[in-house]
Amino acid sequence: MRCLVISPTPTHPQDAGNRQRIHALLRALQGFGHRVEFAFVRREAVDEAALEAMDRAWDALHLIPYDRSAERRSLGETHALDDWFPPALEEAIAALAGAASYDLVLVEYVFLSRALELFPAGTLRVLDTHDVFTDRHLRLEALGLPIGFFHTTAEEEARGLDRADLVLAIQDDERQVLEAMTRAPVATLGFVPEAAPLPPGAHEGLRIGYFGSGNPLNGHALARFMERLDIAGLRAAGAALHVAGGATRYAGPARPGVVPMGGVGEPADFYAGMDVVVNPHEGGTGLKIKTVEALAHGRPVIGTAEAFRGLGARAAFHAAPDAAATAEHARRWARDPRFRRDVAVESAALAARYAREVRRQLAPFRSREALQALIDRPVALLVTDIPFWREALGNQARISAMLRFLRAEMDVETLFLGPLEPEDEARAAAVLGRRGALIASPGDPAGRQASPVPSHARLTPFERGHFDATHFAALEAALETGRHAAVILEYIRLSYLRHARPAAPLRVLDTHDVMALRVANFEHFGREHFLRIGLLEELGIMDGFEQVLAIQETEHALLGGALPGRSILLPHALPDLPCQNTAPAVRRIVFLGGDSPMNRDGLRWFIEQAWPAVADLGAELHVAGQVCTAFARARVPGLVLHGELESTEAFLDAADIGINPVFYGGGLKIKTVEYLCRGLPAVLTEEGAFGLHGGEGSAYLVGRSRAAYVAHLRALIRDPQLRRRLGEGALQFGRTRFGPAAARAACRTLAALAGSVRPDAAPRPA
Repeated sequence: MRCLVISPTPTHPQDAGNRQRIHALLRALQGFGHRVEFAFVRREAVDEAALEAMDRAWDALHLIPYDRSAERRSLGETHALDDWFPPALEEAIAALAGAASYDLVLVEYVFLSRALELFPAGTLRVLDTHDVFTDRHLRLEALGLPIGFFHTTAEEEARGLDRADLVLAIQDDERQVLEAMTRAPVATLGFVPEAAPLPPGAHEGLRIGYFGSGNPLNGHALARFMERLDIAGLRAAGAALHVAGGATRYAGPARPGVVPMGGVGEPADFYAGMDVVVNPHEGGTGLKIKTVEALAHGRPVIGTAEAFRGLGARAAFHAAPDAAATAEHARRWARDPRFRRDVAVESAALAARYAREVRRQLAPFRSREALQALIDRPVALLVTDIPFWREALGNQARISAMLRFLRAEMDVETLFLGPLEPEDEARAAAVLGRRGALIASPGDPAGRQASPVPSHARLTPFERGHFDATHFAALEAALETGRHAAVILEYIRLSYLRHARPAAPLRVLDTHDVMALRVANFEHFGREHFLRIGLLEELGIMDGFEQVLAIQETEHALLGGALPGRSILLPHALPDLPCQNTAPAVRRIVFLGGDSPMNRDGLRWFIEQAWPAVADLGAELHVAGQVCTAFARARVPGLVLHGELESTEAFLDAADIGINPVFYGGGLKIKTVEYLCRGLPAVLTEEGAFGLHGGEGSAYLVGRSRAAYVAHLRALIRDPQLRRRLGEGALQFGRTRFGPAAARAACRTLAALAGSVRPDAAPRPA
């Protein structure tokens, strides 16, 4: 391809993160064999040596004059989209567009997006965002940072994004924000600096390094970090903190245990002399280039969750909640050789995983056809009767999370089987993104219409008992458009809809549970499940789908054996959350649940059988969710009922230990996943741990009897070191199995299957 890159930032020298990213992307394009021309909009001053280096690096260099005095702020306190795109710049880029034909035009930053409109139809137009600029000035002001760059409104930024055929985000969190703003498809493209891993440094003592600019946010984080670092303890362990870059001025004078270094020549010069690098960052925007840079140079890194956001970190020392907790990890690193080894091994593994992910993200740039496939994405129709946008119950949260991951790979429309409230459409749009759509089938006011059943719908007895002619007709009407490559049905009770015509070539059942096993589990404990289905009929129905989605490993193994090659493990996934601090004393033991018989019976057992045996240790039992309704009149010492919460984040953030005492049910317990992904030590029953493999004892404790449950809980309450070890193991286990990477892999598989079939292709007989 012949590529033109238009940028207000030079590629040489690579002394800033944005320059490094642009340079790496252009080098990758050249590596794929493309001709790369660089149009440098001279908003930043560079010397002749930099211009000569750019001229040598790229196949052509176009220098475009720029007058910063022409920049405006036409919306009062913020900018309109094109305030930094003066008429002279438009004339110059229009001349470029008229002088040659390009296959790909890549524009850096949304404030130059007007350039995309100057190129003819047939040109692939790509916008590399670098950051989200909506209200950026307000975010920076709140963090105490100088503004000094572009910022705008959501409406203006959305208008710029919509000019592109494809939008690039630097990390997944920003991709989700941009997806809510634009009709253009958004892809994540991370960044790994061009650096070779350095060998271990040859020097005396242990060196802890911090490298950062002199902005106030870095100063605040460094000050909080140093307050809790215990410099005297570092010296006793033979370690010292070395601070380089503009942040040196926040480190104070040189003294034993603290070495202010000032400016350094090349980043490699700094990293070569360090044994570990810390990043106690507590705010800001975008990818944390200093974290990526240290990892690329082969250095172990310790830092906050914010410092590692978007990198797919798994370890607690890569997910500290704040600078103070980062200091605790640094102190531990200095005194514990085994911990030093753990940090080194996991940092190297993270660097390798992230580099592989960035290579995968770059792969579509190998050809025009591959890039076009990112733009012309398959369309899926998800059908559900669950109001997922409320995200209050486990199944609502699971569907919402899945939709957020799916929309990164394909366009997803949703057919909701039920009436909508006025506010529902806006809340659903926040989950579906601007490329998604919500369609409603309110149903018949008189209730389920069991007939007429179309002659082509060969229903099983279970399906006949759930058939609704109104919803069936609504789905067939949606499928008449012929644009859906896949239809995803939520729960086996909607399986009758697999018979709808014209059928999508890929029909997918999102199981949530193997219901026959759930029914049997209920019966074992003398409970009756509201659905009745046998295993053979359920597997027979599943055989009528091209793919089934399993929510956890045990059911995936069962379905994979019964339906070879047709089961995809798509677990409930949570975003990367900070690992919770371990308090010296336990104040809150928590349970979170809806008003289901499983939760009511499990909590009742715990309150009657286990709580009296641990209440003497001084903790309180805090319960949230609709399950509280069943215990409103209970008079139990230490029991605190919170009821249904709008958000459970603060409730779980304040927790010290989680419990899941349910003893029947089935499927995956979403509350258990929430405990794990927050690094919250938890005591579970066998049912509470159903579907989890490989983490017992290291990531969670399982009580198989009343005595064992009580013993585990008492041990956790009494032993803060046990809580810390279990919490750190929980975070690693949770992020590995239920983090974004696990869901992304399954969604990519599903999108690849959907993309491999034409919407008008004939499906297998149902």
